Amino acid sequence: MRTPPRTSRFAFLLALWIALGLPLVPWAPLRAEDFAFYELGARAAALGGAFTGKADDISAIFYNPAGLAFLGGMRLKTNLTFSARKMNATWPGTGLTFHTGPPELKESQFLAWRPVRGISIGLGYYSPYSFDSRWPYAWSGEDVSAAAKLNSRTFRSVVAVEPLKGLALSAALDLVSISVKWEHKLPFELGTYPLPRETKVTSLHQLSGRGVGFAAGVLWKVFSGLQVGARYQTSVAIDLAGQNTFSFPQIASYYSVPDPFGSFRDVGQLLDMFYVPQAVTGRMTLPREIAFGVVLTPVHNLSLCLDVQWDKWSEFGQWVFRSGNEGGDLSPDFTSEYRDFYGIVPDYGTQGPDLAVKDSRKLKSGLEYRAGKWLFLRAGFARYESSVEAAGRTPLYPDPDLNIYSFGGGYEGPLFSIWDADKPISQLSFDLFVRYASADAAASALPGLEMTYSAKRWIAGVGVGFMF
Repeated sequence: MRTPPRTSRFAFLLALWIALGLPLVPWAPLRAEDFAFYELGARAAALGGAFTGKADDISAIFYNPAGLAFLGGMRLKTNLTFSARKMNATWPGTGLTFHTGPPELKESQFLAWRPVRGISIGLGYYSPYSFDSRWPYAWSGEDVSAAAKLNSRTFRSVVAVEPLKGLALSAALDLVSISVKWEHKLPFELGTYPLPRETKVTSLHQLSGRGVGFAAGVLWKVFSGLQVGARYQTSVAIDLAGQNTFSFPQIASYYSVPDPFGSFRDVGQLLDMFYVPQAVTGRMTLPREIAFGVVLTPVHNLSLCLDVQWDKWSEFGQWVFRSGNEGGDLSPDFTSEYRDFYGIVPDYGTQGPDLAVKDSRKLKSGLEYRAGKWLFLRAGFARYESSVEAAGRTPLYPDPDLNIYSFGGGYEGPLFSIWDADKPISQLSFDLFVRYASADAAASALPGLEMTYSAKRWIAGVGVGFMF
């Protein structure tokens, strides 16, 4: 049987990518205790993330898109990562500890094609920044955060060229979307009538927004034993819009306070008048990134990789959301008569803690050993600096320093075509990795919440790709 023409195979590859990859994305929980913990490719993850100078896999679309210029044919790859982790918040002196540890699943999809020598195009869909925490019910920090989640999703299109032999350049356009969810407690008190028991209202923010960014990369094969690369990614400012809704403790309907117009009113009704759903806005900026990488190959079977990366997290802004009615009347039904009688005024138009994020650095190193014609063994170590100051370390985003140890392996070799069982016209890429991350104990100087945060995490993943 004859093999189909190259354009038909590319159409098949595109359809396969959409069929196998994209339907998974909307339902996958994309979570992390810090904004940029995960590595987006299984091969890169096994190398500690030190992939800017190597970029020999189509996950280079993220790490250094210039690497596509050296990858021939048509390629498809999906990466899946599962993680089990535990974040602890401990009161010094008492040993009282609270835990948050949601299960985590992430994925990424990459597609690339080199139609002619020296020019490659690529597409990627992935989540480079994400965050999730869900603390126990009625825990010490619930007024700051009971649960918080940020998901970013990036669709990147890339063009890479090789203007000179051994030198590749690239440019990329990013379409970025963000969704944010934040739940915390608002204490409710009446100035003139003390309530018979503590009453807290759950405030839930849900917002989303979109933005556009750009990235560029360069990869230079200096000589057979040395390769260097760099990646630059612009910041992406995103305006968010959504809703702030409220829910009330059921017990509040079981006790009453005097009403300004006579008789009594149960507290549940009063809460319903005071807290009104609001249309809210916010603004966040995903950071600029600069990464440099070098790869040394002292002997044919061994490669040593080293990356350094700077993240401009000081551009992120604040975790603050404002009602469209801020400065106006947040609760028209809670009239001046009620405000004077109870001694309170709606004041929830602006909500959010100060994250106090700062610029941070990541150091990544990896080793790859070619154990056979098609088999590879990999190991890596990475050090992630915390992006928050102690004075701003909140239960919303504690982000301690991380040490990450990685191990993995891979196969890259022949795969027989589904069209012609007698001719190996395609190849299979299969990568596995395991990572272990431990966080240094990080103290918080936040008044009233001077806790110490620590974390441990196991991560495992797989990458499966096809090359035609």
